[in-house]
This record gives sequence, structure tokens and C-alpha cells, in this order.
Amino acid sequence: MAKQIPSLTGIRFIAAASVALAHGGVRFLVGNGPTLDLNIETLAWLGMSIFFTLSGFVIQYNYGTAIADNPQKAIPEFLVARAARIYPLFVVLFLVELLTGPMVWRWLLGITEPAGRFSWHIVPFQLGMVQSWFFANVGGFPPIDQYEPVGVVSWSVSTEWFFYLAFPAVCPFLSRIRSVSGAIICAIGAVTIEMGIDVAVLLLQDSINLLAIHAYGTETALPNWKKSLINWMVYSAPFCRIWEFFLGCSLAKLHELWLAQSSRPSRALLDIAAGIGIVAIVWVFWFAAHKPPFSLQVSLFDIARNNIALAAPVALILIAAAQPDCIAGRLLSVRWLVFLGEASFGLYLIHSTIYQRFPMVRWQTNSELFGHLSALALAFTLAVSIAVLLHFNLEAVARRLIRECYRGSSAEQRGHVIRLSGATFVALIVAAATYATQAATGQTVTEEGISVVAGTYGGNCRSIAVRGNATPALAAVCNGKDECTFKIGMEQIGDPAPGCPKEFTAAWICKGDRMIRSGSVPAQSGFASTLQLSCKH
Repeated sequence: MAKQIPSLTGIRFIAAASVALAHGGVRFLVGNGPTLDLNIETLAWLGMSIFFTLSGFVIQYNYGTAIADNPQKAIPEFLVARAARIYPLFVVLFLVELLTGPMVWRWLLGITEPAGRFSWHIVPFQLGMVQSWFFANVGGFPPIDQYEPVGVVSWSVSTEWFFYLAFPAVCPFLSRIRSVSGAIICAIGAVTIEMGIDVAVLLLQDSINLLAIHAYGTETALPNWKKSLINWMVYSAPFCRIWEFFLGCSLAKLHELWLAQSSRPSRALLDIAAGIGIVAIVWVFWFAAHKPPFSLQVSLFDIARNNIALAAPVALILIAAAQPDCIAGRLLSVRWLVFLGEASFGLYLIHSTIYQRFPMVRWQTNSELFGHLSALALAFTLAVSIAVLLHFNLEAVARRLIRECYRGSSAEQRGHVIRLSGATFVALIVAAATYATQAATGQTVTEEGISVVAGTYGGNCRSIAVRGNATPALAAVCNGKDECTFKIGMEQIGDPAPGCPKEFTAAWICKGDRMIRSGSVPAQSGFASTLQLSCKH
């Protein structure tokens, strides 16, 4: 095992805290501040880009040489180590949520209605950590949004597991890189490929939307971003995000070459690179909070901010942080940050569970915002404390026991375990793929007339939790009709942004159409105005 780099453990806590604070912000801080709301959302995207890029760096740094030199022995040991690292804590927390939430607790209370965001069909895929590998619409939600709260955040665990399985195929390629310029070219290539995927999605978004509507239902098309096929493609799917992992692997190779050659750029140059990365991240936050919200179509920035727009500047910070005498390396190596970084996986998994025990609140005045900040600080501190306890009393213990058990078994026993695990996993993937393509369609397009894709009231005021807030009311009035007049009233929709003049937008498709139609009522039109939907040409 290579010598550990403390700063990389420290930055793990930064990533986990970013996601935890973003999710806490949605629960405690959403109110009348569009800039604050949008920056809260961007904070979660930053955390995920740190996780994926950092994961590639750490995995290549710790395992790359061993797998390239002796794959037959090193690959099984690597996979066992990774499973021991992430699976015990995840499966315990998932089962606790499953048994106390949508299963036993509802049965004890005599609740017969189906639990929201819960389908029994997805349980094996969650436990097998393949839920992010396939897109489907099950009970109105993709597999990655099933089972609040642990199941919702575990999509990244599934995506990371895909990276781990793909990593042994990357090692021989990286082992052939002998020069610093070669490692830099690989890093630039990873950024270019992921940006190319984003550009392809941008150019094909209309076709992707139509495919989503007819294969999975109208709610999986834009502007329903959270449930959309496009969101899965650019944010959750491992096939796109793996290039951030490969970017991290390339950075680790660059670091190894610097160490082997006893040379590297000056500390000042690395500090400048980290500074450029920080400035680029700040710009993404600023632009995300000030650009107009998207509707039926997204811009390249709307797509790229979910992945490479943040991963690329994170890479500049990461390569500087790996050097102990750089500013980033020194700041991220402080003891308390490294200590909390050890428990970062627990914080990532447990924070939503803690937050859901607090009431959801909205602020109207600055004094209320201060109070909600205090509530968030309390919930976050509680989540960190529980994560530390889980790490030392469950996560670390289970990891050690699994690895000791594997090392203490005979070669024959190891072979049996590997073959059985491999066969089971392949069967699970086949079952998940079959289910996703055949049995996981949601709302279908109506046989005649209008099929509502989305209705949004107040999307011009704020983007979090607003898109699609009027879809059920609009669909109840207009679905199946050739023409429809919808009266905009708060008794049907509620008031998502008090004090803000709100526009109303609608998107719908007609039977046989190859395009999504749209209409809107300007914010200046006032309350109780109407919008006309029609399938007549």
C-alpha cells in the first residue's frame, strides 16, 4: 500500500459536508432567496464531483501498480477491499430505513396506501448497488430516487461500484504511461470526452425527450428535471461520470511520475493552479444563481454544471492538495479535518436520515433565516457526531473483519466465493436490465388529445422543488381533451414563492406529435388568469 496522503482524507470531509449542507439547506433554508436556493443546489453538485474525481485518484494511487503487476491476485483483493469499505454500513442503514419506513412501521400503523418513492421491485437492485446503472420509471420515480432517505443518496455508491468494476481494465493502460506529458494528456482527454457527452446530449435533447415520453412516460421529460432521462444521463449514470473517475486516475499517475522523477512544478505554480480552480468553482456558483431558469430546453451550462464544469476545477485543486507543502495540502491536512474525513462516508449516508427527523421549514424574514441556520447547524453537528460513532463502531470494524476473513481463507475457498459472487452479480444485472426495459414504464401518453408533460407555477422565482408543482392539477383538467382552458388558482397549486410575481408555464404533447408544445402566462398577468392548451393545428 502506498504512503497515505492526509490531505486527500481531509478533502473527503469537504465533499461529504458539501452534500450534507446542500440537502440540509433544501430542508431548512429554502425561502425567498433565489440566489441562496440555487447555490445550495450547486453545493451538492460540487460535492459529487469531488467524490468521483478524488475516488479515481485514491484508487489509482493505492491499487494501480499492484493490479497492473499481478492482476490475478490483486483484482480479487481490490474488490473485496472495496466491498468491505462501502457495503456493510450501506446495507445496515438501508435495511433500517426499509424496515422502519415503508415496510414494518406502516404495517404497524395500519397504513394501506402505497408508500411514496418505494417499490419492492427495486430492493434487490439497491442491495446489489446497481440502481444507478439503469433508467426506469417505477411508481413515478426513477430507481435512484426510491427509498428516502438512505436510498436516495446511495445512487452515488452504485455509480462508484461501477467505477471499481471498470478500474482493472484501466490499470494496464495507465501503467504504460511513462511521462508527465502523457499523464496530462490523459487528464485532458477525460475532460474532453465528458464534455463531448454533454454536447451530444445538448444537441440531441429533443430526441431524448421524445424517447423518454414514449418509453417511460411524460414525467420523465423536460422540464421535469429531477425525474428526467436527461438528468440521469448527465448526473447519475456511471457511463458519463466515469470520466471524472478516470480524470482522478490520471492525476494520480501524474503524481506518481513526479515522485518517481523527484521533480514537480514549483509550489507557487501549484498554488496558482489551485487558485484558478477555486475561482472557476466560484464562477459556476455565481452563474448558476444568476442565469435564467430553463424550461423545455437546457443550455450547455445547465448540463455541464452537473459534472465536468465542477470536476475540472476540482482536479486543479486536487493535484495541488496532494503536495504537502502547497497551501491546499497544508490546509486540508489539519488533524481535525483528517479525523472527520475518516467518517465522511457515514456522514454522506446518514445525514438525510437525521434531517428528516426535523420539520421542514421556510424562511420569510432575515430573522427567521438566522433561526433556520441555527437549526441546520444543530442537525449537521448531530449527523457528524453519529457518523463518527458509526465509523469507529461499525464501519471500521466490519471492514477489518471482512478483509481478515478473506485473507485467512484458503485459495479454494476464495475461488468459490469469487465465482459465486460473480454469477450472482451477473444475474442481478441481467434482471435489472430486463426490468428497466420491459416493466418499468410510468404514465403513458393518452390515446387521444392532450398529455400534460409539466405545469409549473413560479419557475421564474426559484428552481428548487418548483418545476412540475402544477402538473397534477393541470393533468386532471386537460389530459385527453383536444382543447383545454386552465384557470390558474392558488387553491389548486399553492404559493411556492410568496411576494414574487409568478409566471405559469405548461408543456404538453399530443397523440402522434414529434414535438412538445408549450405555453405560458407572464408573471405580470396576475392571479386567476387562464392558459389555453390545444392539440388543434
